Formats: sequence, structure tokens, C-alpha cells
Amino acid sequence: MRHESTSLAVTFSLLAAFSYALLAYLVQTAEHFLPSSVLVFFRQLFGLLILLPVIPFKLGSYSKLRTKVFPLHLLRTFASISSMFCLYYALRYLSLTDTVLLTYTRPLFIPIIVFFWFRKKWTANTWLGLIVGFIGVVLILRPGEITFNVASMAAIAAAFLGGIAFTVIRRLTKTEPSERITFYYMALSLPLALIPLGKNWETPPPIGWAYLAIIGGVAVVYQLLLSRAYRHATAVKVGSLLYSSVAFAYLFDFFLGKKGFPLIALAGMALIVIGSFLALREQKIT
Repeated sequence: MRHESTSLAVTFSLLAAFSYALLAYLVQTAEHFLPSSVLVFFRQLFGLLILLPVIPFKLGSYSKLRTKVFPLHLLRTFASISSMFCLYYALRYLSLTDTVLLTYTRPLFIPIIVFFWFRKKWTANTWLGLIVGFIGVVLILRPGEITFNVASMAAIAAAFLGGIAFTVIRRLTKTEPSERITFYYMALSLPLALIPLGKNWETPPPIGWAYLAIIGGVAVVYQLLLSRAYRHATAVKVGSLLYSSVAFAYLFDFFLGKKGFPLIALAGMALIVIGSFLALREQKIT
């Protein structure tokens, strides 16, 4: 199912990064009138309903949804849904930029996950690229502006769990098309999301239903783009490019008047781009 291509990996990774920042913005806005449990469940439900009509066109028939790697789909789902709950909690109490920044420390967790799972090491260029990229992220945020509380720790937990999920996705792309990966994620996550929903149910207002439908659609687009990015590059390469989500989140905050836009932020964005391309060199992790 894979076809290694740096240009496609860059394209799909950047589009996924933008859709992730947009999704986080929509969720943060919707959390003013909807609890996280409702957001998580209906994001997955609407996403699944949007995806189902697409499957026959992309895969040929629903029978092509059969998989021989169900345990990997289950592991990915558990890691992703847990990460999502942590992320939504953080979005309720932190700014969009701060939340995305902390959750996008996930590339720093990936080498640990890859080492224990695959017993493979990273090249010096990958380490250098990730360090440069992370410095760029810190410059955008500006040191001292994040207070490490429960919300920020939830964002870091989301990053660790997201690192697990992203590594599993890369593994899945060896045999699974994007639509099958996304289908199992959406379908398997619904029973898990039902547990907290039953304890915190609130009927959404009309605008809430609109937000839920839009969030579900953007979530599907994000998942498909992410799967396609991992089809064309390793988890390390895609992870480094996804740092750009921080820049996109910063732009959302900036245009909404929540953050200024100093020169140091531009320098940070430049370092993210440089670091991402450094990390793309000589990386052989599958």
C-alpha cells in the first residue's frame, strides 16, 4: 500500500497540520456550550456517517473493509481516543497555540516508542531537525508563558498517546488503505466514547449540532490526510512536518486578536520549516 514520496509526504503532512489546527479551533469554540464527552462522541459519529458513503468509491465495496491486523486498529483507536479526551480538556483551559504546541511535542516521544517497539535508532540529522524544530516552537510561544498545571499536563499526555497512535498508523499503512484505517478508528472509538457520554449527557443546542457536523467532517479530512502522509513517509518524517500545526494555530490566535505577531514568531516558524526538512534526510525508520 506504500509509495515513498517526499513531495507527497510534505503536501499531505502540511494539509493535515492545517486541518488539525482548524479542528482544534472549532473544538475550542464549541466547548463554550458543549461538554467534551458530547464533542468526542459526535465528532466520531458524524465523521463515520460522512465516511461511509465514500468507502464504495474509494475501496470498491464494503467487503474491502476486512482486515488482518485488527489488534493494531484497536491499539490505534484506544491511543487516539484517549489522546483526544486529554486534548479537549487542555483546549478548555489553555490558548489554542499553547495547547497545540504542547500536544506537538509528540515527535519527541516517537523515538522512545520506536526504540522499544522496533529497536531502531534515529540518524543524527533527524535528531538535529527535531531539536531545531522544537526550538522554533518554543520561540513562537515565548518561554515563560505556559504555566504547568493539570491542563498543560493533559496536553503533554495527549502528545504521548498521539505519538503511539501515529506510530501505529505508520505500521498500518504497510497493508491498509487510508479509508480502511479511518473507518476502523471511527467505528471502534464509538463504544469507548459512549462510556463518558452516558455520565455527562447534555442535549446540544441547534448551533451545537452544526458545530458537531462540521467538526466531524474536518476530523475525517484530517484522518485521511494523516494516513496518506504516513503512506509516503516514515512516522519520524511526518511527525517533524506536523510541527507546522503550531504555526497554523498561532495564526488562528493572531487573527482572532488573542496573540500578537512579533518577529520572534516569524523566526520560530522558519526554524520549524528548517527543522522539518533536516529531519527528512537519511531517515530509514519504517
